[in-house]
Amino acid sequence: MKAKIICICLFLLSGLGVYAGLAVRNDVLICNPYTMENDFADSIEHEGYEGGIKFLNACISKYPDSPQFYNNRGNIYKIMHRYEDALDDYNKAISLDENYMSPRHGKITLAIVQGNYDGQLENINNLIKEYPDSYLLYNTRAVIKLHGNDYKGTIADLTKCISLNKNYKEGYKIRGYAYSGVKEYKNCVKDLSTYLQYKANDADVYFQRALCYSQLPGKSYQMLNDLVLAAELYKLYGNNYQYYKIKDMLNSIGINNIENTSTIQK
Repeated sequence: MKAKIICICLFLLSGLGVYAGLAVRNDVLICNPYTMENDFADSIEHEGYEGGIKFLNACISKYPDSPQFYNNRGNIYKIMHRYEDALDDYNKAISLDENYMSPRHGKITLAIVQGNYDGQLENINNLIKEYPDSYLLYNTRAVIKLHGNDYKGTIADLTKCISLNKNYKEGYKIRGYAYSGVKEYKNCVKDLSTYLQYKANDADVYFQRALCYSQLPGKSYQMLNDLVLAAELYKLYGNNYQYYKIKDMLNSIGINNIENTSTIQK
């Protein structure tokens, strides 16, 4: 579960934007600085990641010394698991501008996605010294600390992250997991509840919140309700392993028909 949260979180840091209909636009309009962000977003929306790469290839052909395009293409390659291509693009972006934070951060997250944590804490610490006001860097350091079971360090970094960007809801999710690690179950429930106001269909979070509720007196109703919701979502998403795991848990306490139970009655 922890590895899954780490992976999802890192993909959310790639910060992509887009363009549709690249093939019918002339070269004068390609990579227009006034429309580029929307164009890039549109190409991913209509043509997928390959469309985003096609758009960026055109931009790189037109502006071969712009590190932004290499960085953005590296982000897409990372999501597509084309890790060597991603690394090449991040290195190219850095060679064009050694002070450009994004590709340096991208290399750290690329290593983590591949399971290589060696040296990454030192790398992110150095980057934070240069850019102490970047919430994304604190989030990434929190992910590294979570992997190392440094729950208190994870909580501290995510608290800083959220203070820098209160709209970054993913921070509440990861901090909720970390609070569970230090047995602060009330804080776990509070953070996961905040996250679910933002994304109400996250089965993993309902399941984790149920586990936190199970450690609090007088919260058996909330625990059971979250387990049922998690089971329904796991079934919807085709995660049969988790669905039957929760079904067995509920069967053991006399709840035998999840399919006809949208919520547990008090």
